[in-house]
Amino acid sequence: MAGVVVGVIGGSGGAGASSFAAALATAAGRSVLVDCDPAGGGIDVLLGVEATAGTRWSGLRVDGGHLDPELLDEGLPRWGSVSVLAADAAPLPAAVGQVVRAAASLGVVVIDVPRAGGALRDAAVAACSLCVLLAVADVHRLAAARAVRPPDGPVGVVVRRAGVAPAEAARMLGAPLLGVLPRLAPARAVARVAAGVLDGLRTGPAR
Repeated sequence: MAGVVVGVIGGSGGAGASSFAAALATAAGRSVLVDCDPAGGGIDVLLGVEATAGTRWSGLRVDGGHLDPELLDEGLPRWGSVSVLAADAAPLPAAVGQVVRAAASLGVVVIDVPRAGGALRDAAVAACSLCVLLAVADVHRLAAARAVRPPDGPVGVVVRRAGVAPAEAARMLGAPLLGVLPRLAPARAVARVAAGVLDGLRTGPAR
């Protein structure tokens, strides 16, 4: 599945988007996890590899030139089979596409997309084959998710159960339902839904 780029964006704070992005990267096997959310505290911290040597966004030099995929891969810290590019500083929007193109030759790329609108989020979404909107199915947080739903490109919804039925939640968000998570999802449930999203991509991106 080299060349496939999946973005994950949380419909609201605490939805678990970064954890789901990590689960997608793990399910893909050989993959690159690209953290484009500088307000998220660093995905390397979430994964427990913050002390592992390697390049973060602040140390990456793109400068409009060619970015060698193998050099990128060699310089990034690893979390199992996943290479991790953590956002210890805000990535430059112009650099996102170039980094993703280089990473996509190595395997599946998973992008942790920021909720905040602007050029950075636009660049991250534009690089995606599919953007997964992770939404909690209650009325208040579905309204928040509708506000951050990317208006363009293939978008699918993973719903965390709450008061609204998953199918209705997806209808409210105007995107296909890709999977359903329990309210308090154990790791195996998250992994199962992540694998299902990737299986769907093998037969073609969501429309």
